[in-house]
Parts: sequence; C-alpha cells; structure tokens
Amino acid sequence: MNSARRIDLAWLILVLATTATWMIGDVWQLHPEATVPAMAAVLAFTAIKCRLVALDFMALRRVKLFWRGLVLGWVALVLGLVTLTYWLSL
Repeated sequence: MNSARRIDLAWLILVLATTATWMIGDVWQLHPEATVPAMAAVLAFTAIKCRLVALDFMALRRVKLFWRGLVLGWVALVLGLVTLTYWLSL
C-alpha cells in the first residue's frame, strides 16, 4: 500500500474512532452504570488512535525500533497510568 493511501486510510480510521468515542460518551451519560465498559472502550480507541498518529502522521513506521518503541512505550505508560488511576478510584 502506498503512503498516500495509507495516510487516507489512517485518517478515516481516526475519524471513525473519534466518532465512536463521542457516541460512547453520549451513551455513558444516559447509562452511567456502564462506566467500566465505556472507559475500556474509550481507552482502546485512544490506543488505536495514538498508534496511527505515531506511525503514520509522525512517520515512525520506517524508523528504527528504538524510536517507535520510545513513542509507543510512552503512550502505553500514559494509558496504563490513566487506567490504574481510574481503577483505584472505583
């Protein structure tokens, strides 16, 4: 797949994931008992979006593993800390 097509596909997935996250937020307001599944879904979409932005828009797909690992590791750390904080607040 050429890079222009990959960027277009990544952009479409980002738009769909953002829309899904927005819809989850609306549903969560109507059904607050679904807090844990809603948060898990939002964090999953966030991880997908971060990976797409890092690899395709920051052009880390073709760089050394160290740099990809550094950026994606930072994303994993932040999402893990958000998850831990949320879990401890329940």
